[in-house]
Amino acid sequence: MLPANLREKLFQVQEELASSLRTLGLTEPISPLVIPSRHGKHFEGVRLDAGADLLNHYQFQWCRMREASDINYHLAEQADKAIASVESYINRQHHLVSTLTTNLSSVSLMMIQLQKITESMSVTEATLKKTEEHLALLEDLVKDSQLESEIKEHDKKFVLLQDQKFAELESLKNHLAATHLQKVREYESKQVLKAKERQAIFEQAFETEIQQYKQSGIIPRMSQSNRQTTSLEEIVVEDDPSSLNQFLDE
Repeated sequence: MLPANLREKLFQVQEELASSLRTLGLTEPISPLVIPSRHGKHFEGVRLDAGADLLNHYQFQWCRMREASDINYHLAEQADKAIASVESYINRQHHLVSTLTTNLSSVSLMMIQLQKITESMSVTEATLKKTEEHLALLEDLVKDSQLESEIKEHDKKFVLLQDQKFAELESLKNHLAATHLQKVREYESKQVLKAKERQAIFEQAFETEIQQYKQSGIIPRMSQSNRQTTSLEEIVVEDDPSSLNQFLDE
């Protein structure tokens, strides 16, 4: 199918050709030419250059038509490219509009989901607060339990240490009592030994006095030192705690 401007050019050429033919048939030559022939005949009233002008005219019109056709061809190519570009742009825009329409249709659903997520976050936040409170309470309970365990452990250690100290004290008391008893026995033994020695001295002095009485018949007077002496029966062992106190102080 020819372009519209090319059809117009062809129609214009046809009109001009028809007009030229009509003009050529109606006009009369102003100065008819006489052309001799090879046979000696003459042709009067014939314009032989009329065809040259007409040919030149149509050649010129054909060149213009050819140039216009080339121009139209290039313009058609540019138009085709522009149309393809516009079509591609329109297709992209259509795809974008379709995508936007689809996304807009899901906005309400997204808002509902967002509201649900917000509510879920609120519930989660409240749960986290309760969890933190429970963790704090649990931490306090753990501290109390640890403290109670430490107290029980200290009480157990205290009881063991107390029993150990009581045993050591009892052992010390027994040792001190045994030591004191031994010292008392040693002291009593010494006192008994001293009393026996004194008794022996007294018996010897009494025998001496008896012998003097038998010989002289006079009872000798006891010396001051003899008066102050006591017999073994008169010796009383006293339980003096001063030695024990002195031992404990040492």
